[in-house]
Amino acid sequence: MAVSNLNIKRKPPFKIRTYSMEDINLILEIEQQAFPKTAYPKEAFLSYADRFPDHFVVIEWGEDILGYMIFDPDDHIHSMAVKPTHRRQGLGTMLFMHAARCAKKSLWLEVRSENRGAIAFYRCMGMEVTGRIQGYYGDDDALIMVFDKSKNIAAARDREA
Repeated sequence: MAVSNLNIKRKPPFKIRTYSMEDINLILEIEQQAFPKTAYPKEAFLSYADRFPDHFVVIEWGEDILGYMIFDPDDHIHSMAVKPTHRRQGLGTMLFMHAARCAKKSLWLEVRSENRGAIAFYRCMGMEVTGRIQGYYGDDDALIMVFDKSKNIAAARDREA
């Protein structure tokens, strides 16, 4: 009996680890791809790495960094991005769940009110819009979104699986 070539999708062995200085150029590349008009400069990432060393994480596959997330000990997500070529593969969910597991109570963030993709992703993770800051981004308002760990962690874990 011949074995057919089944196209079985397997999750590669992704790894989330803390940022190291050797990662900076790949982080800057991801940042530029994700936010071409508003990318953070290198100095901002170095400042985050200095201020939140345990909360600046990357997701990698082999030696390739595919995304990053920066959050602080007060559960504020400062930035998150995944390479455009690797989106919709669960990497953002893995990063978000890592932060959710580390959070004390509730994750929160600001997101551009016009960034429909990010808003949809965060809603899928269980975040809710709780406020709006007029002109936060100059040309756009920020929506404040909150993930209540006590209410949402089980549902978010199901999405991660």
